[in-house]
Amino acid sequence: MPFFRYRVKKGSVGQLEKGQFEADSLSAANARLRAEGYLVLQIKTSGTSARSAGFLKRQKVPLKEKIIFTRQLAVMIKAGLPLVKALEALQKQTENQYFKEVIAALVTEVKGGQTLSKALSRKPKIFSDVYTAVVKAGEQTGQLSEVLMNLAEQQEKEADLIGKVKGAMIYPLVILVTMIGVGFLIVFFVLPSLKGIFADSGQELPFLTRALLGTSDFLRRYLLIVAPVLVGFVYAIKLWFGTTKGQHVYDTIKISVPIFGSLTKKLYMARFSRTLAMLTKASLPIIQAIQIVQKTINNTRYAAAFIRIEQAVESGKSLSSALEKEPLFPPMVAQLTSLGEETGNLESVLLEIAQFYDKEVDSISRNLSTLLEPLMLIVMGIGVGFIVAAVLGPIYGLVQNFGG
Repeated sequence: MPFFRYRVKKGSVGQLEKGQFEADSLSAANARLRAEGYLVLQIKTSGTSARSAGFLKRQKVPLKEKIIFTRQLAVMIKAGLPLVKALEALQKQTENQYFKEVIAALVTEVKGGQTLSKALSRKPKIFSDVYTAVVKAGEQTGQLSEVLMNLAEQQEKEADLIGKVKGAMIYPLVILVTMIGVGFLIVFFVLPSLKGIFADSGQELPFLTRALLGTSDFLRRYLLIVAPVLVGFVYAIKLWFGTTKGQHVYDTIKISVPIFGSLTKKLYMARFSRTLAMLTKASLPIIQAIQIVQKTINNTRYAAAFIRIEQAVESGKSLSSALEKEPLFPPMVAQLTSLGEETGNLESVLLEIAQFYDKEVDSISRNLSTLLEPLMLIVMGIGVGFIVAAVLGPIYGLVQNFGG
């Protein structure tokens, strides 16, 4: 669907307004503006679809800006400012040009009689299904400002959690890059220098040394062939992970590898509990809430579990009993959920579960370097031992022969 840029006035003496929105055709865009009571001064297509525009301009709305937008919108609505006025104020103060255009489109939609949730649903890459569903629930219950504030708080916690996980990945990545760099120096600079010395000595080289020198020669000679092949192989693996079977294998690896698998599962549990608590607080039906929560966890293993949970709840079983039968969900989650159902405080219990797993993720993230240190030492030890056996062994033999 193409974008259309417009310049309009509200009546002949109204203030000039401009923006852009999506429409099926130029005539449809023109009719839409006229139906909203605007005097159309100019309207033209931007020449790009939403998808291509996003690709060419790298259009993106950072999570931080969405958090600010959500919190400020909640404050304005709570203060009694009309929704359109609040959106227009946020449009003016937003520095991100793309987000400014998105808010302008929201203003146009709301002015045209659409609800905020409906307008948000037209921007699924910016406002998730969870976001839209919670806003819709707030509109239906008359608690829009409250749910928006709750959304902002949940987004902040999610951003904090993601930040901790990304920070925890820095240490192993630095070690990996360092090891690759050292290997590159040895293969392309150190070994070629030693090859002539070994050849002049005339001694029989050990198998490891011959293998290492052969590998060095091969890589230096065929680097322009090997590099594209490796890139193609990695790309092929990535494409395979995009298939149904490949995605299932990748998702299984994500939750099964030592240390990182545990971290991923705890992160999923924190996200599941927090999102379900927010949707419960917004008075969404449990079936609809489960369907929305499923979309927040990008893992096929969990998606299949959520389908089974949804079917069990639809058949009349409690959420806790459905969770209890799923091995991906720790027994504690099912037990505390059962307690929340029995006491009528499901939302509070889910928030406590989320806080527990937040602390677990934080603890693992802070201690990740300690947890990975033994593994890194083993890998580095093997590498150093191989270098010593393959390179220093023959050099030591040369020194002994020279001394003799």
